[in-house]
Amino acid sequence: MTETQTQSQRKRFLELDKTLKSAFFMGCFFLLIPAFLFAAVRNEQREDSSVSANNARGRIQCGADETLEITKIYNTVPPNKSLLTSPQFLVIDDFANYKEWKNRLHNHWRLENGKARSVTMEHSREDGREMRPGQSLKILFELDPRQHFTLSTSLGKLDMSKARFLAMKCKLKPNPKHGFNGRIRVSLTDWTGRSVTRDITETCAKSEKWQEAILPVEYFKGLDFDQLDRLSITVLGRHKRSKANLWLDDIVFFGHNEVGFESVLDNIKDFPKVVKYLSGKQRLLSMTKDSDFLNAIGQDTWRYFEEAANKENHLVLDHIKVGDFPMVGVYTSPTNIAMDLICTVAARELGYISKESAQERAHLVLDALQKLPRWRGFFYNFYETNKLSINRKFISSVDNAWLAAALIVTRQAFSGAEAKRASKILEEMNFEEFYDPDTNHIAIGYDLERAGLTPYHYGMMISEARIISFIGIGKGDIPKEHWWYLFRTAPDAWDWQTQKPSGQWVTKEGVEYFQGYYTVDSKEVVPSWGGSLFEFLMPTLIIPEDKLSPESFGRNNRVATEIHRDYALNEKEYPVWGISPAAVSNGRRWFYGEYGIKKLGTKGYPEKAIIAPYAALLALETLPGDAVKNLRKMLELYDIYGEYGFYDSINLKNDLVTNQYLSLDQGMSLIAIANYLKKGIIQNFFMKDPIAQKAQSVFEGERFFKDRK
Repeated sequence: MTETQTQSQRKRFLELDKTLKSAFFMGCFFLLIPAFLFAAVRNEQREDSSVSANNARGRIQCGADETLEITKIYNTVPPNKSLLTSPQFLVIDDFANYKEWKNRLHNHWRLENGKARSVTMEHSREDGREMRPGQSLKILFELDPRQHFTLSTSLGKLDMSKARFLAMKCKLKPNPKHGFNGRIRVSLTDWTGRSVTRDITETCAKSEKWQEAILPVEYFKGLDFDQLDRLSITVLGRHKRSKANLWLDDIVFFGHNEVGFESVLDNIKDFPKVVKYLSGKQRLLSMTKDSDFLNAIGQDTWRYFEEAANKENHLVLDHIKVGDFPMVGVYTSPTNIAMDLICTVAARELGYISKESAQERAHLVLDALQKLPRWRGFFYNFYETNKLSINRKFISSVDNAWLAAALIVTRQAFSGAEAKRASKILEEMNFEEFYDPDTNHIAIGYDLERAGLTPYHYGMMISEARIISFIGIGKGDIPKEHWWYLFRTAPDAWDWQTQKPSGQWVTKEGVEYFQGYYTVDSKEVVPSWGGSLFEFLMPTLIIPEDKLSPESFGRNNRVATEIHRDYALNEKEYPVWGISPAAVSNGRRWFYGEYGIKKLGTKGYPEKAIIAPYAALLALETLPGDAVKNLRKMLELYDIYGEYGFYDSINLKNDLVTNQYLSLDQGMSLIAIANYLKKGIIQNFFMKDPIAQKAQSVFEGERFFKDRK
């Protein structure tokens, strides 16, 4: 098979508005049934109104001779297969999690039963699709006249704009003595607070066997399906006492193939058209000059920031996954926005975009920042990119520090209005808010729900979070002596750490602290918490630690990189190296795993043969020749390259590549390339700023190894 044929087979979703082909179970595509084909909706104001899916006469055309009744959508999946295996379903809950009351979106179910004689819920081993084993939800209730109860769950701003139906399995068994005299209603609520309710009583009460309540989304007219906030199921008593058992199962949205993925595509600028960029990979391998090689990677990586963003507000998306089970993370964070701003500068300096385009991009991002809700000048941890809403009122100190770093770079790289706007946002961020005077450390964040700082702190010097300390000291928000309270190693008395540290107690600026280090593979090194390369090297994206502190930070970063290289290639006999936190595929789902080399960490992250290409790019700062050689090896051995550059990880145990891009890792990759090709250009912009100049003395005062006896 030729490369052209291979790419052609792998092209996905080029014309989603024209054709949506099923790639998994049906071999056909489903067409939206016009509303007039369904039974008419009865007057909503009538108490006994209902919409019965069983009365619907709609059929879905599925081929020349084949049709599918809408009442049989659950039959599109074989009875022995979970609905989770089908991309046509977005499963809200199948109640398989019998240990706690959480839905498949990881949000809790809430039972409001204050107006019911009695109501209890339990997990039942009876499954709505007769799966073995299987689970469902069973609700036992008794209602006096006009009483009710409501079961509800958060949908977490779910985008279901391409869904065709909301459906669920239900079954009602009335008590022989009292019977059921009431209504069962389903409500959807969007991000604005608007709710629409539909009645499913006739369907659920049709018999004591499992029924399918299937509601076309047209029945929820007026809701913004770009961000659904809540699903509720209410049981209301009427004129007589009611007593019954109600079973619920397999609550889903149903639509075309990849319904969840398709729903978010209409809000983003673009999506990769080729799953594996074979021509890009071959072009890279043919380049003998390292600068050309890295520049080509940089150009592809930059495309992520141009395309993986919201159409309206231009905020970069958290992640994109291509290939089988594609997905888009339609949310962002302060660190993601920081990467976008800094990468705009990097792209300008590398010649990927013009000065005018770079300034316009910075303008648009700063516009969006000024619209985002904040807490005391700081940004929340995550924002939905469609409506700029927040899910949890938590403020991360390290995420805001990286955004502050980006604002510093921005005001140095641009003049005029953009510099002034960046400065204004920066000045409103006072990092004293995160400073804990009891420990002299920085709290991980501030939780508005508990109205206080988190009980956990960033205490280790070797961490990506040292940027908080550096900027906070430079701004005058945090006292300079805080720097000397950071742990070089954990105290000797903490016997749980991976090895007993060597070193001695020293005093700087009135602060006595332990200047400790580990010995790893006969090399002295100040450890990080988890032993990942990321913790050592991320701060070097903006701080030239090798120049400011060559015998401390500079040496330590280089030694840590050497240990990472040698551990992978020699000790584990891996073909490539670069162990750091990364995205890892898990079937239709993914997770972000923390990985490191245990002996390089105080606590030590697990090492599971997961390699992150971005970690190799970070190593351009410390071992550039080895880093480029490592990247070339990855390309030779694995299908690790796509339209936006390197994918996020390789599992060396099974050679599985996670075809995913994270904006954080894309940003670190491009900034590292820019610093290498343009002789520390991003570092230079950052260090020009008065904040960095004021703080740089803490690096110059470091003596990781010289002060020991």
